[in-house]
Amino acid sequence: MKRKMKKVVSAVLVLVMALGLSACGKGGSDSDSGKSGGDSKDKVKIVVMPKVVGIDYYNAVKQGVDRASEELKDVADITWQGPTEATVDKQIEMLETIIPTKPDAICIAANDPEAISPTLKKAQDAGIKVISWDADADVRDMFVNLVDYATFGNAIIDSMAGQIGEEGDVAIITTTFTATNQVLWIEAIEARIAEKYPNIKIVDTREAGEDTQKANTLASDLMKSYPDLKGIIALGAPNLPGAVDAVVSAGKSGDVIVCGNSTPNTMKPYLEDGSIKDVQLWSAPDHGYLSVYTAYKMVTDGIEEGKPYEAGDLGSFTPEKDEISMSISLPLVVFTKDNVGEYDF
Repeated sequence: MKRKMKKVVSAVLVLVMALGLSACGKGGSDSDSGKSGGDSKDKVKIVVMPKVVGIDYYNAVKQGVDRASEELKDVADITWQGPTEATVDKQIEMLETIIPTKPDAICIAANDPEAISPTLKKAQDAGIKVISWDADADVRDMFVNLVDYATFGNAIIDSMAGQIGEEGDVAIITTTFTATNQVLWIEAIEARIAEKYPNIKIVDTREAGEDTQKANTLASDLMKSYPDLKGIIALGAPNLPGAVDAVVSAGKSGDVIVCGNSTPNTMKPYLEDGSIKDVQLWSAPDHGYLSVYTAYKMVTDGIEEGKPYEAGDLGSFTPEKDEISMSISLPLVVFTKDNVGEYDF
């Protein structure tokens, strides 16, 4: 009886050991899976937030964000997340949800640099790197600028002056009076007028948001309010086509010149039919790409003033010190009917 009992006990022990080994083997598999998950957890997490989602310009920026995301997929998780309304309140609301998830970096195109500052400071206090892009913020570790402000402002007013004969009344349609890039572009335009074109006068500046139809309405109103108006400067990618359409509809093509910035695909028909002579911009996809690579480099290697770093296939960029932290800029691109077909965004 005892011998039988020993046999039973031995059999049970063998079975238990076998099950244990099986469980250990299964646990090893889970551990490998967990390691893979750990790798995912170890990836650099970057959130990229535009002023607003769903408009052509930011769709173009997202092309570059997606390209960088694909190149960095083994080492970084990139999230594109933004409000459906171009307001700072919506951005703040979203950031308050994002910050507790502790991404490594947030790239923000601020709708209002001052209003969003406390929220961005909260992000920095949580150990999150803050990179501003498109429109600057008062709180950030790095600014990936669209283009040098003075270069951009000079190019627009030089184009206008060349077409209206360096004199006459012009008006400006901007996105908002608070967006840093818009404010500094207008300051650059005003400084260039004072320096080179004393007979050009800015008679009015109005705010359209990022709204083609509102820009169209404002341009129509400006032509009625100022019968001698010679030009309209439309800042903001959605606003330029709206202003051009208003001038065409009013039968004033050639009499009221329109200058500004927008995407090549949007403006190609206008350039080809002569409704507008040129369009100032930069490569929007490259801007998204550069912003992601800058955030990744800042988190992994660190970025220092005066020291170049590689941004994927865009090559090397050297940050310059500014009043807040550091900044870099993309080069200006001028689209005309002769070269617009070379770009696709």
